[in-house]
Amino acid sequence: MPAPVKGKTEAGKRRESRARETRARIIEAGLRLFLEHGYGDTTVQAIAQAALVAPATIYQAFGTKHAVLAAALDVAIAGDDTPFAVLERDWVTNARHEQDRGRQLRLIVEGASQIAARTAPLKKILRDAAAAETAARDLIREDDKRRHRTQQGFVDILIEHRQLRCGIDRHRAADTFYAVVNSTMYELLVTQRGWTLPEWQTWNADLIERELFGAV
Repeated sequence: MPAPVKGKTEAGKRRESRARETRARIIEAGLRLFLEHGYGDTTVQAIAQAALVAPATIYQAFGTKHAVLAAALDVAIAGDDTPFAVLERDWVTNARHEQDRGRQLRLIVEGASQIAARTAPLKKILRDAAAAETAARDLIREDDKRRHRTQQGFVDILIEHRQLRCGIDRHRAADTFYAVVNSTMYELLVTQRGWTLPEWQTWNADLIERELFGAV
């Protein structure tokens, strides 16, 4: 999804700001319609109407309906539309500098759990879209790879000053984090079984602590 060209003049900066606002409005409208009506029944025309723009604006900014969905997923993962990767976010930096190792783990697990909670509804839409579109299937695979890379980064922060328990290495630790802290587990325990988000976050943190570091 192409980003607006940055303007150096005041007029250029205003154009950039308007373009960003328009993109955000389109993403918000698309997400709302995807959640309400499903991916297949949501058209570019409907998104344009909800976002108060012409369909041509969506095609110019995103190219396809699928690209709107991909952009919505990016925003859900990050928590906003600023161009910073998860590992560059302030909450990750704060966790990296946290001296209390138990507190550090909980900060990372809480942040990762919040990402899983935000993305869970979109992951369901993606799975539905994947039944009909190759691009959606590709996006799921790329998102899985991206999530594993990010969670490997989380583990690297955790083990910088801590020793993994005997029998587990860096890669197995990342795989464990990947298997536990994800939108599917959120759906199972929070959406279906009625756990609260804080309960699920605490369970995740305790499980990761035991599995990675052997603490009881």
